[in-house]
Amino acid sequence: MKVHLPPVQARRIPLLSGHRRPPRPAGVGRVTYLQRLPLAGFEHHEAARLWRYLRTGQALQLSREHTNPADARAVRISWLGEQLGYLPRCSNSLASDLLDQGVEVIARIHTLRETDDPWARIDLDLYLTNSR
Repeated sequence: MKVHLPPVQARRIPLLSGHRRPPRPAGVGRVTYLQRLPLAGFEHHEAARLWRYLRTGQALQLSREHTNPADARAVRISWLGEQLGYLPRCSNSLASDLLDQGVEVIARIHTLRETDDPWARIDLDLYLTNSR
């Protein structure tokens, strides 16, 4: 005698409450987008020499140059200790004010373009980190 059993379906297994990933604390690893700017000074600093190593999304360091004779609000852009250039003088007031207040601001490469116009070679996105 052959017994006919109903088809077996997969059963849902309830989620064990103690085994979920804990929620991330607010502010950890989060950033706030500030603005997009071109890199100034591409042809005068190390950006041209380092061009083949640069990639979109790479984080760059911003630092203030209070003693810069050409711009009292100068914000230097560096990668691995090498100066790539500056934020443009006409658009650096937001970043310079935040850096002067001790707020961490980072830049990421948004666009890399093969062009003869040095102002169009690299676009940067600036972000405010919530590390304070």
